[in-house]
Amino acid sequence: MKQIIYTEWLKVKTYRTFWAMLLLALIIIPAANFLGADKLSGQQFKQVSKMFGNPFSFPDIWLTMASMNSYMSLLFGLLLIILVTNEYTYRTNRQNVIDGWERRDFVYAKLFWLLAISVTTLLVATISATLVGVIYGEKSFSLEGYQYMLYYFLQLNVMLTIALLISVLVKRAGLAIVLFIAYNIMVDQLLSSVLKKYVGAIGGLLPLQSGDEILPWPMFGKMIGSDNQYDTYVYVTVMFAYITLGIYLVFRKILKSDL
Repeated sequence: MKQIIYTEWLKVKTYRTFWAMLLLALIIIPAANFLGADKLSGQQFKQVSKMFGNPFSFPDIWLTMASMNSYMSLLFGLLLIILVTNEYTYRTNRQNVIDGWERRDFVYAKLFWLLAISVTTLLVATISATLVGVIYGEKSFSLEGYQYMLYYFLQLNVMLTIALLISVLVKRAGLAIVLFIAYNIMVDQLLSSVLKKYVGAIGGLLPLQSGDEILPWPMFGKMIGSDNQYDTYVYVTVMFAYITLGIYLVFRKILKSDL
């Protein structure tokens, strides 16, 4: 595994596009968090927070930041798509196999990036949320409610798994990016809305919607309630199932098709 990681490092070591996109994606998280907290901490907003509580105070800050950050996860999916499709564009995946890699090693390499991106994002999001809570909150630091950040981490992994699956199926960066954005922005939400309208709560069990169901904006969640929802463990279980299924399909595709 060390050799795989070292090889992947050599591929991106001087890849400026990768580092620029990664830096941009990571900067957007604290930038959006602080901007949102600053804009929503005005005098007019304080009247609302008296009724529902300050969403930027501990422990509500964890849900607030997790919910806000979930809308910025798209950038990390695009980053993973570029990393994977470059392998097909420049034939480096085929060269790796010629040099002695097994096909499954290619998948391990991309799963390494999936995990590295998601863990780094969670770390940055946690630090950002902590600082926002300390600066704009009214209560002392607390890890109560931190499970919402873990739900965000799980949802991010679902999204990255979808990005990985689309990449190995399509192999071309442009088309993969279009399909990924279309699914994230339109398809998942549209299908979820239709299913909720005609079937019920099952519409909330789609890959990306399952994470949104347990990451509502704090005040909206208190106003709307959760009468048409499953218990949290159902959504968590479903997200784990999607990740497992996605990784299985990626292995199946790589092991049985031409590189």
